[in-house]
Amino acid sequence: MVNNLQRTRGRRMSGDERKEAIVQASLPLFARQGFASTTTKALAEVSGVSEALLYKHFPSKASLYTEIQKFGSQESDPLLERLILMEPSTSTLVHIIYYMVRNVAMGKPDERDGWETRQRLVLNSCLEDGDFLRQLFRNRFSRCFSRVDQCFAAAAAAGDLMETPVRRENALRFAHNVGLALAAMRLPDRPAIEYQGSAESVINQSVWFVLRGVGLKENAINTYFHPKALAAFYSSANA
Repeated sequence: MVNNLQRTRGRRMSGDERKEAIVQASLPLFARQGFASTTTKALAEVSGVSEALLYKHFPSKASLYTEIQKFGSQESDPLLERLILMEPSTSTLVHIIYYMVRNVAMGKPDERDGWETRQRLVLNSCLEDGDFLRQLFRNRFSRCFSRVDQCFAAAAAAGDLMETPVRRENALRFAHNVGLALAAMRLPDRPAIEYQGSAESVINQSVWFVLRGVGLKENAINTYFHPKALAAFYSSANA
C-alpha cells in the first residue's frame, strides 16, 4: 500500500483494489472502537483517503462495516478443513475441541495482530448487533458442527461418553466460549485475570474442562487427550 492507497506496485489502484485496501485498513479501527464509536473521519484517515472518496466506495459507515464483517468471517482455515475430513471418532472429537479452544484463546503461531483484531471484532459484535459472530459461525464453523455430531455418535458407540444434562450440539459452542473468555482476559496489555500456570497449561486445563463437561469419560480423556502431541500437531499444521 503506497501513497495513501493511490498506487500499488507503481500503478494506480483499480476501484476494487482500493475498496479492499480501505476494508483492510479500517478493520483494526472498528475492532478497537466498535461500530458506534468509529467515525467516518477516522476511517478516512486510517485508510489514507478523503471522506468523499470513502463515501464513493461505501455509501455509509454501516455499508463499510458490513463489508468488514464479511471479510473477517470468510477467511478459511486449512487446519480446520483438515480436521473436518478426519474420520469421526473420539480422537477426532478431542482434536476439534482442542483446536477450537486453542485457536480462539491464542490464535495461530506468530498471528498476534490478526488474532487480536479478530477477537476484538467478536467481542464488539457481542456488545452491538452480534452479526459478526453469527457470520463467523455460519461461514467458518457450520461444517464443523455436523462433524462433531458424528464424532459424538462414534464416541457413544465406543462407550466413551457418559450421560450428562449437556446437549451435545452445544459442545462446540461451549468450547468456543471458553476460548473467547480466555482471549478476552489476554487482550489488555496487562491481563485482566492472571490464571495459574503457563499459557500452555491453562489451554490444556480448559480443554480438559470442556471434554469432561460434555460427557467424555475420564478413561477416554486419558486415552485420547495428549496435550504435547496435540500442540505439536497444531503447530506443524499451521507452519
